[in-house]
Amino acid sequence: MAYGTTAGASALVPALNIGAATVPTTAQLTQWLAEGYARINRALSAAGYSTPVDSGADVYNEFVGLNDLYAAAYALRSRGLDTSNGTDEGRDAIWLREFDSRLAELVAADLTLSGVALVASGSKKRLRVRSMQLRRIDGYSGAYEGSVIEYDNPSE
Repeated sequence: MAYGTTAGASALVPALNIGAATVPTTAQLTQWLAEGYARINRALSAAGYSTPVDSGADVYNEFVGLNDLYAAAYALRSRGLDTSNGTDEGRDAIWLREFDSRLAELVAADLTLSGVALVASGSKKRLRVRSMQLRRIDGYSGAYEGSVIEYDNPSE
């Protein structure tokens, strides 16, 4: 399952004729759509939204476009079309950076106003692991709870 389609991703790169015996194949493009779908859903889940986004949500078409962009960038990368001269940054890298920035922008917004549901409040979030520093920055061992330092000649 994916938000985008092979036709949508192919439309972004019309020079690629994608089929069963081409590079990339339709199966590879479908795999990249699934990968983009998973990345979008992971970012939404981390922000507390339920996934997948319903097709009736106002922002659904933005997720379709993001998913198509992700798959098209990997299709370009598979052909190596942008690396032939080696002087400019490849369009695939630009598109993947655009994908990341647009996804971060969407996740940072309040998507509940656009029809994306939040996860039920009864679910428990994962706690962060905290640790205590055992060695000071200057290389000496730090004092830890329960340690006692005794001196032979304490000053008064």
